[in-house]
Amino acid sequence: MRLRIDFAASIPKDVASPELNEDAWAHNEELTCIALSDGASESFDSRTWANSLVSKYVFDQRFKAAWVEEAVREYAQSIDFDNLGWAAQRAFERGSFATFLGLKLAENGTDLDILCVGDSLAMHVRRGAVLDTYPFQQPEEFDAHPTLISTRREANQFLDESGFFSKASTTWTVAPGDVVYIATDAVGHWLLTEAVTCAETMETLQGLNVETEFQALVLDLRNVHRMKLDDSTLIRLVVE
Repeated sequence: MRLRIDFAASIPKDVASPELNEDAWAHNEELTCIALSDGASESFDSRTWANSLVSKYVFDQRFKAAWVEEAVREYAQSIDFDNLGWAAQRAFERGSFATFLGLKLAENGTDLDILCVGDSLAMHVRRGAVLDTYPFQQPEEFDAHPTLISTRREANQFLDESGFFSKASTTWTVAPGDVVYIATDAVGHWLLTEAVTCAETMETLQGLNVETEFQALVLDLRNVHRMKLDDSTLIRLVVE
């Protein structure tokens, strides 16, 4: 089996400044894995860090502490520290932070392995019904401060904790025709609040075909305070 990208769109906090969008996603050529990351706005150049994580994952899905350590080294080597201004150097030293969600076809060819660090969301749908969501099941779970992957090695010590990766991952058994949505936190919170419980909202979600439709939906939801003002990314995958 493989995954088909049926829809993908990312709307920045400020639609007039797409270059400031700190969400990033990527997939491999075979469409057997896809990664999504949300850079933390308060950190240094989190857009680059988020892009670094997803780009690395689609070539190497062995996401462990050593994988992150290598990603940190590669990121640091890409920054011309000496040519940064004083304020940027201090910000670089404080680190960049981002969430991460990786989804890949399992070795058995029929399951999906999902790894999530932070507050992005995956949702499994079959014939219009939500079978599961991960890592959250209730919208209130988004209220907690998310775990973030950092370019500061000491901030990633949680990766060495016993059992961390088993707690941060799950496996879904999927069938051809199943739909999997992945989303960053603003959209994920809305999915758990409305799409999971409302058939009409699910129909709207399934009917999205072009980015302008998603942008109009996001802006409408922001205007009535039903979606947080944040970079908003949604990807719809179909199992084939």
